[in-house]
Amino acid sequence: MNDNLQPTPPLPPDATLVMAPRKRSLFGRLLSALGLLVVFSSISLNVTLISVIANEVVARYRRGMAIKVIHAGQSDQTVAVYHLQGVIQPEAVEAFQKFFDEVITDDNVKAVVVRVVSPGGSVTSSDQIRRMVRELKEADKKVVVSMGGVAASGGYYISAPADEILAEPTTLTGSIGVLMTYFVLEGTLEEIGIEPVVIKSTHADLWKDAASPLRKITPRERKYLLAILDTYQKQFEQVVRDGRGKRLKTITTMHSKTVGEGDDARVVKVTETAPFNGKVYLAADALALGLIDGIGYRADAIARAAELADLDEPRVLQFLTRRSPLELLVEGKSSSVLHLGPELLDRLQTPRFEMIWKAD
Repeated sequence: MNDNLQPTPPLPPDATLVMAPRKRSLFGRLLSALGLLVVFSSISLNVTLISVIANEVVARYRRGMAIKVIHAGQSDQTVAVYHLQGVIQPEAVEAFQKFFDEVITDDNVKAVVVRVVSPGGSVTSSDQIRRMVRELKEADKKVVVSMGGVAASGGYYISAPADEILAEPTTLTGSIGVLMTYFVLEGTLEEIGIEPVVIKSTHADLWKDAASPLRKITPRERKYLLAILDTYQKQFEQVVRDGRGKRLKTITTMHSKTVGEGDDARVVKVTETAPFNGKVYLAADALALGLIDGIGYRADAIARAAELADLDEPRVLQFLTRRSPLELLVEGKSSSVLHLGPELLDRLQTPRFEMIWKAD
């Protein structure tokens, strides 16, 4: 045994064992650098995309509109699609106004497709939307209407100014006419112990309560209100003539009609001119009368709009009205038939001049 070998002294309690670093290969260092580059590039790209998307959302939601991409294409060859559905009332005008404001000054939008599924609505609301459709056309944007199951009366009125109109094979359109609706409650209120009282100012005594729901209409009032309806009818017919031009075909026929009742009844000859007779027409008949330009579906209308605008790589965007949860909640509550609120009371008391297809 060698007495010269000394035992290794123990490490002090606070000593740290230091290992010599392992040398990484060149490939490992390159791989780590590449990984870091990918991570930083991904972060940068995501930040950029989020910024772009955020800007787009802010821009599109500024007027309460959202956008759905139907077909990708060149941004400067945009076809804007909007669906107008249901009865045409002020709410429909407000929604269409948002779409109109988005696209009217957008030079990228070269064509517009308005999908109409509506039996019509109020005269004023229909006329307001018709004006916007006409202005889109005057702004050098090709406008094509795509008709769904029904596009009648006011639904046709707003379509007439378009460059072209396509209807599906089963579409009902036309119903070119105007009517006035109101309720007659005479005798009903008395049954439940309510006595209606109407006091009119002296100078307005003759006409202030014309078509009052509290009594039956008088012959004098009927003649007066019929003159208003006939004025609206002439306006409707002129809108159709202006929009359809030489494509429109009219057919005039004579019919016998019984007027009066009992001993006062008599038969008279009346003139009926199609399509200005209030009738609804299936697509094939509407095409024969020149009310529409062809039979096809929404995709056909989009393709035709791109063709009219000479677009070879169209980008098709559908504009959607964005409604808040509060609006949806209010809408759900107000949809109840039994809800007795200001809207129902107004409906019962105020006569409506309407371009709408409805049963008597």
